[in-house]
Amino acid sequence: MKQNSKAVAFVAGLVGFAFALSLVVAPATTSAQTVSELTALIAQLQAQIAALSGSGVSTGHTFTMDLTVGSTGAEVTALQQFLSSKGFLTMPAGTSMGYFGQLTKSALAAWQSANGIAPAVGFFGPATRAKVNSMGGNPGNPGNPGNPGNPGTGLHGGAGDVTVTSRSSGTTDQVMEGDSNTKVLGFDVKPTGSDVAITSVKVEFEHTDSDASASDRLNHYADSVSVMMGNKVIGSADVSDFTKDGNVYSRSIPVTGAVARDGDTARFYVAVSAVNNLDSSDISTDWEVGLGNIRFNDATGAILTDSHDGVTSNSGDIVQTFTFEDLSSAGNVKLTVSEDDQSVNDAHTVQVDDTSDTNDVPVLSFAVKAKDTDISVNSMTFTVTSSGAGVTEVANGFRLMMDGDEVGTVTLDKDCDGGNDGFASSTDAAVCVTVDNLDDDNVTINSGDTQNFELQADINDIGGAFGNGDSLSVSLDPSASTIGSTQDIDAEDANGDAVTDLTGTATGGATAFASTGIMVHVVSAPTPTILGNVDTTSTDDQGQFIMDFDVTAFEDPAWIQLTAGSSSDAATSDYGAAFIVENASTGNPVASGTTTAILTRLSGGTTDSNNTYKINDGETARFRLTAYYDPSATGIYRVQMKQVGFAASAVAATTAQSLTPDTDYESGSIQVQN
Repeated sequence: MKQNSKAVAFVAGLVGFAFALSLVVAPATTSAQTVSELTALIAQLQAQIAALSGSGVSTGHTFTMDLTVGSTGAEVTALQQFLSSKGFLTMPAGTSMGYFGQLTKSALAAWQSANGIAPAVGFFGPATRAKVNSMGGNPGNPGNPGNPGNPGTGLHGGAGDVTVTSRSSGTTDQVMEGDSNTKVLGFDVKPTGSDVAITSVKVEFEHTDSDASASDRLNHYADSVSVMMGNKVIGSADVSDFTKDGNVYSRSIPVTGAVARDGDTARFYVAVSAVNNLDSSDISTDWEVGLGNIRFNDATGAILTDSHDGVTSNSGDIVQTFTFEDLSSAGNVKLTVSEDDQSVNDAHTVQVDDTSDTNDVPVLSFAVKAKDTDISVNSMTFTVTSSGAGVTEVANGFRLMMDGDEVGTVTLDKDCDGGNDGFASSTDAAVCVTVDNLDDDNVTINSGDTQNFELQADINDIGGAFGNGDSLSVSLDPSASTIGSTQDIDAEDANGDAVTDLTGTATGGATAFASTGIMVHVVSAPTPTILGNVDTTSTDDQGQFIMDFDVTAFEDPAWIQLTAGSSSDAATSDYGAAFIVENASTGNPVASGTTTAILTRLSGGTTDSNNTYKINDGETARFRLTAYYDPSATGIYRVQMKQVGFAASAVAATTAQSLTPDTDYESGSIQVQN
């Protein structure tokens, strides 16, 4: 390769200037520079010169010395930042850089192995130093070097793991020609023991249709594949970048900004963007999409993999079948239902009255999207179930809201056979609620638009069979046939033809009702800790689990007794806080081992007799549950708070307030030795 003569002359001049400068600038009163210091200075100048001369080396930090466990200083900090920027090192929250410990050694060994440096033992010597310097050294990380994939966001916890399960809600089994980011596969990721940062997701596709005339080439159907966290695209890849093995196409798609918090469930999807011109022989043929593996980092910096079966000839554990459709063969129409406002759909408690109705209570929030044509909706049918009392003992009416206006006419069918049974009180715990005559209110969704809806209920006053804690749950599944042979949504396209391409679901959690009682909200659940050699009967370790939570009283004062305890199913109202211990690997409660617990008040409320605290109407008090568990077998365990007990006075019987959703009241997980 020829070099520009002016650039060479400039570089030569710069070297001479740097050498002369090193001889002149040092004051006579200072001691002479050591050989190693001059070597470091020359190496830095050479790196800068190389960048100016077009050798491709970055002007970032240039490493000049060997580093190993016990080393300290700026060179160590620069190395840690380099490993963080490459995704091999995640410093625990609150940890300072500048010390070369076992965590840095492990991260360096992993980087060496990935970059073909042997032996990959975590020693930063000449070979590794030359490789790093050739890559530009440490390019710097203006965000949080402890979590480079998510600037400014740290990972908390210790050694972590994830549980990955299939999710059908929110996906579709048809991808329309020309559509972008259509969700075809869903999965939930729930970390235990640590926050995790997802770094890549491996996806597999296989053409499984027996039609010999249809193409097996994925690029004849789709342009790109995306990974989404909720509705946000966090990574994508062109179909041309997938690897083909037989009829199976696979690709590990790097993702960014995908942090799942310890104990929480994060929703992920695989989405495809279809080509604009499907061949007629390729329309409506079956494809399988499957999850291969997920790569992630935990708070210790470990790089971990959760593996799955991919498509594996239609038997993968997280796999779904879908087809590509063009506009004409799909009847120029597609209607998709999805969940909307999760504050409505998640399980929660609503305060109601004990002397008069409470109207306009949202029980399901959902969205409907029209594709390829305008769609006029004639009716929708919802499945409503109840717990504790019959549906009509809880509610005396429903209404469907669109853009703040009531639309349609509501009828209730107790046996879902297409009749109109009215709202007379009954013990039926599962009914169908149909909203007809929507076309009279011009419920039309324009092509490509999404319309938001909310089903509301008028709740009876508490009394009779309807008591505190009774609940309603609502779902909308447009592909179901709950009313005879009629689908849950009756709609027409712009030509007046019936819409048959209906996909998606919307399901609400249990909405509980109470006229007096408490609202409970978890404040924090710090990472569990191990207490060693504290068991009075053995030298076994114990796990310590802490959960802080707020209790707010409404309508009447509430008394909380400072007691805590557990059972295999927490079916007790004898405690201020009742919990279960779960095997985090199976999700099942454990009945063996030794469990103790205490409940303390942190703030709010006033002390009363019988070891209770009084919380006045509208007041909030904060409590801390501290549970200890000594298992009968070594395993990974967590604590889940199930109930908070409250009473109407310091001496009254305790009422148990069940806590939902369960995942909001789980601690982190930890391995406890027996």
